[in-house]
Amino acid sequence: MTKVLRALGILLLLGGLGHSVGIARLYLASGVPQTDRVMVDLWVAEAQLLAGGLYFSASRSNTAIAAWRPLASFGAIAAIGFALPSFALLYSRAPAFFITAPAVYLVGSVFVLVRLISSRHQRSEPMAKIG
Repeated sequence: MTKVLRALGILLLLGGLGHSVGIARLYLASGVPQTDRVMVDLWVAEAQLLAGGLYFSASRSNTAIAAWRPLASFGAIAAIGFALPSFALLYSRAPAFFITAPAVYLVGSVFVLVRLISSRHQRSEPMAKIG
């Protein structure tokens, strides 16, 4: 599970950084759009960076069960909360290339959440022994 959390964390952090750089470049080239578009772009970057940071922090605190579970849970909820509406919107409007990242975030985060829920009913062990 540590590797999954680390991979998702890095992927989301890089996605948030890439989104921020791409949007900044777009704004510099064509001007700042309407406020609602700017807010959506900020929300996308914020959600990716928040979920990625939570996942990465959870992967680093693998020996303290009390530390990694809430971090991974909130990371999964943040990623699902971002990816689900993004995926639905992008599916109807964007090319397939733009659908890939939210789909990976969504599937990975649902996997993490299911593992957290199922492992909660088992004996609590450090994360390194679970996954």
